[in-house]
Amino acid sequence: MSPTAKRFLVASLLLAALSVVAYAELGRAAPGGPSGRTPFGLALGLLGTVAMLVAAAYSWRRRMIARATRRIAVTRDQRKDLIAREKKALEALQSLQRALMRSPQTDLGKLRAEIKQILKSNNVGRTIRATIVSGKGIAPRLLVTRREWAGRLQTWYLAHLSLGSLAGLWILLHAGFRFGNVVATLAFVCLLGVIVTGYLGLYLYWTVPPRLTIIEERAEQTPEELRDELTQVLEEIAGLVTNKSEAFRRVYQQEASIPGISMKPTLGWLYAPATIERDTARPDRLRLIVKEIPPGEQEEFRKVIRLIFRKEKLEVSLYPQLRYDYLLKIWLSAHIPLSAGMWAFSIVHVLSVLYF
Repeated sequence: MSPTAKRFLVASLLLAALSVVAYAELGRAAPGGPSGRTPFGLALGLLGTVAMLVAAAYSWRRRMIARATRRIAVTRDQRKDLIAREKKALEALQSLQRALMRSPQTDLGKLRAEIKQILKSNNVGRTIRATIVSGKGIAPRLLVTRREWAGRLQTWYLAHLSLGSLAGLWILLHAGFRFGNVVATLAFVCLLGVIVTGYLGLYLYWTVPPRLTIIEERAEQTPEELRDELTQVLEEIAGLVTNKSEAFRRVYQQEASIPGISMKPTLGWLYAPATIERDTARPDRLRLIVKEIPPGEQEEFRKVIRLIFRKEKLEVSLYPQLRYDYLLKIWLSAHIPLSAGMWAFSIVHVLSVLYF
């Protein structure tokens, strides 16, 4: 967690504690406690609304990033080239870091120029940031981070989550734990749903992206590349099976009917693991079955079997990536409608209070 994120988290906890203490003190002075029509209650309602608006800025930032990167189409070779250039730049920066630790009195201006040259020569200035951190009584050191637009996404996400939680607390205190009309109650219920699904999203974002990264690195292919190759394999199998003998088609259908992984999203994707029942005797059995195929088709049959094995391997690699993406979409299908309902009922509530 970055220092900025830690400071924001501490500030949010202090604000929450101060709000509860202030509410308790005012409750002693005024029986029944503050309500939505008291100055303190109105202030809390205003704070809650502002917190929800600022929290919504996180969603706006994510959409802006997606829009800004939509035109960037990176092929597999380009991605490998970028990884290689970043690795080379990081090795050079680590060498500078070791030199700086050995000689803290190094000319920092000259060192900054070297850092700039390393990033420029490897063409990674858009993805890597390298700065020299120093201070009174602190030895200078080199800090290398991933470059992100308008601050780190992790900090924005923590701010989004913290402000959403504060909004729930402030709106609850604003109402004095009493909701006098249906619209206000619905608005708060939607807000609670947004907060609960927000923390569920935090769990997903803590667990899913690292697993996806491991899976993608292991497969050395993106989901798009895996889909394309799987489509090609299926088309090649279909072409090889066409116009073959009855024995060829019968054995192929028998092998193709062995249960595998379905690429069609189902509710089972929420909990089912990505596994295929492996038959250890299958290769030996297939070597014997080949003898049942007409001699002129045996070589093509062997090719079909290799393609079937390749198809299953691609499905094993592709399934977890599709499954995790499916989980995120299910979460968004709950979080976004609840957010829309929260804003709709909140606006109706505010307008009704101002009108009446």
